[in-house]
Amino acid sequence: MSDLTLGAHRRTVGVRNGGRSARVVQSVLEAVVTQLARCGYAALRVDDVAAIAGVNKTTIYRRWPTKCELVGEALRSVAGHHEPVPDTGTLRGDLVELVRRALAFIRTDVGGAITRLITLGEAGTEIDVLAKGLKEESFARRLSVIERAKSRGELPKDVPANLILDAIFAPVFSRTLRFKEVVAGATVASLVDLVVTGAEHGGGRRHRSHI
Repeated sequence: MSDLTLGAHRRTVGVRNGGRSARVVQSVLEAVVTQLARCGYAALRVDDVAAIAGVNKTTIYRRWPTKCELVGEALRSVAGHHEPVPDTGTLRGDLVELVRRALAFIRTDVGGAITRLITLGEAGTEIDVLAKGLKEESFARRLSVIERAKSRGELPKDVPANLILDAIFAPVFSRTLRFKEVVAGATVASLVDLVVTGAEHGGGRRHRSHI
């Protein structure tokens, strides 16, 4: 986790559930997400966020000293990075739920706009660094599901987790974001089953890399 990520996380740890502090945080983050989807990162202004949220901009800067930290925390909150990873009891169930959550987010107007922003980035701006950090956090969350499955004995220990994740998420995201397709739940389940079945039988082991 980067220093920037840690800084943003520390400033939100301890916010009370309920109460004015929590309401202010929620209002600010919602305003950030709305503005980010509407005008993009470069054009987003903290003054506008403060006006929409109904707070003074100094209130925002006390918790998030930079725009990058503010946007990062807003993206984590709306993308579910603060939610626990699914634990259905099986790798197949966990992966299907991870994909379902991702698709549910992407299919909203705001979620689609933000996902494209993170995926494509804005060359030459700090959004590229932020996007990289968010992608690494998402990967780490998904990786924990694979490692948990290995510890349960569902997968061979030497099957590369990144290949499993890439084989599932890359085509789903490509079809959804690039080709604007609606990927059905049955398709997701079949894809997960196909990839996991191959992984269970040792598919993707590193000693096959010479093929």
